[in-house]
Amino acid sequence: MVQPIVSWRNATHTAAITEPFNYGTVDADDKSPIFIFNVWNNYNGTGDVAKMEDCTITTRDMSGGTGETEGNIVELVKNNWFHVQVDSLGETDLDEESSRVGKDFSKPIGTTGSTTKDHSGATYTTPQKPGVKEILGVNNNGNPVDAAGNYVTLSIQCEVPLDASSGRQNFKKRISYRYV
Repeated sequence: MVQPIVSWRNATHTAAITEPFNYGTVDADDKSPIFIFNVWNNYNGTGDVAKMEDCTITTRDMSGGTGETEGNIVELVKNNWFHVQVDSLGETDLDEESSRVGKDFSKPIGTTGSTTKDHSGATYTTPQKPGVKEILGVNNNGNPVDAAGNYVTLSIQCEVPLDASSGRQNFKKRISYRYV
């Protein structure tokens, strides 16, 4: 099976996010706005690819580390400043500790949605439904209503503590998964 084809899209699914995302300036002792992302496997795919299994999200420094490398301290990763709520699972915990990600935490992601139509718009005989912590890779028409098993929706927010250092911090949002 062909490996998953992962893409990040905006809140309305209308545009791919291919450049580093700018969260803007967030003052110490404040929170960023809430940003909504849709992470797809095989967006508008004409053929099937492997499903993503054991999906989790966290943050990492630009080298893939935990933000505590000498000379490359990234506080937002090291100190778990980001919160992720998995909207596609009906979560409402963005302000809770259970949504925190970074050096010490990753969060399971998935969807309760199903993919009901293939790329040509024909209805699947039975809805294609992912398991826990999975994102389907079946071919689909890219319509969020018809392909809800092929993506997860995430609300992401940064909470900056009062003792934060000033300056830009470069980091990655990292989705980990396996496939067969």
